[in-house]
Amino acid sequence: MKKILFAIGLILPTLFFAQQTEKDSKCDLPANYQEPKPDKKIQSKLKRGDATIEDLRKHIAVENDCDVKEVVFLIFTEQLGNGMYSVCVKGKEMKYKRMGTVFMKNESNPFDTASK
Repeated sequence: MKKILFAIGLILPTLFFAQQTEKDSKCDLPANYQEPKPDKKIQSKLKRGDATIEDLRKHIAVENDCDVKEVVFLIFTEQLGNGMYSVCVKGKEMKYKRMGTVFMKNESNPFDTASK
């Protein structure tokens, strides 16, 4: 009897936690959320090719038909040649990437010519 109760006590919580999924959106930001600050040296060099954080913010706002203030950066990593960005747009999390001075959604493949 002890073994059965022990097994039930071990299995039920495991099944309960296995059924819980992470929230679909990380965009439930607190009121005092501050965006991460970009590296000034990288941004000054990217300014020449219109590839700064603010240029990406404008690009995302136009692409998603929203105001620039609705685009909030969650996390990003940048280098001169590329960058990965996680943003919150109108309550939905999206991921973008930069290759050189070109911005695109993370899922898109610029070299895929079969779908065009």
